[in-house]
Amino acid sequence: MSRKPGRLRRLAQTSLPVLALPLLATGCGTSGSPSADGTVAPVPAPSGVSSTGFTGKWAKLSAACPTLSGQTATSLQRTGPGKPGPADADTPVAQNVNCTWGEGTGSVGVSLYLTRSDGPLPADQATAQEFQQEFDRYVRDGSTLHWKAEPGLADKAYLGIHKDRATIELSVLSSNARFTVSYQVREVAQTAWEAALTEHRETMRGLAADVLDDLS
Repeated sequence: MSRKPGRLRRLAQTSLPVLALPLLATGCGTSGSPSADGTVAPVPAPSGVSSTGFTGKWAKLSAACPTLSGQTATSLQRTGPGKPGPADADTPVAQNVNCTWGEGTGSVGVSLYLTRSDGPLPADQATAQEFQQEFDRYVRDGSTLHWKAEPGLADKAYLGIHKDRATIELSVLSSNARFTVSYQVREVAQTAWEAALTEHRETMRGLAADVLDDLS
């Protein structure tokens, strides 16, 4: 019986951030100096702050699903935009995406959550906190059986084996976006977990690069 790739984890759908509050510029006012014609130029947003009112690098995924187009996806014959999930959502405060490419062994999945709203914490800080808390929870409850940090990819990344023993997962944090790429393989015996991560490491990084390329 074929499996869906991983669980296509629903990334915090029940805890959308509160609506963004206006960001006030430092100093006595929120406007720039008058120009020669008497108009007032707006003050530029501080570094890292979106012009739409949240703190983070990304405003959206370019489409309903990432487009897998790199060498890795081509070699796996999993190119294209993928099939979106029924619970996907795109609102002013967040974008939630769950997409699949194929079924069974060799299938690929991407679950992505992008925060577009500052709440008690800036969007990028809240996303980083949620990313780590979620990963730690999956390790504690046994959803992730074996894992290691994956350096040099975005802000933070972890490579692991899902509890079904047949799905390699790469969880990635990039500013105010967090996502997991899943790749289904044949069942991996416990003695081969580390070897499996080594074997599929470049595949997972290649797929993650396609996702990052579609953020803007």
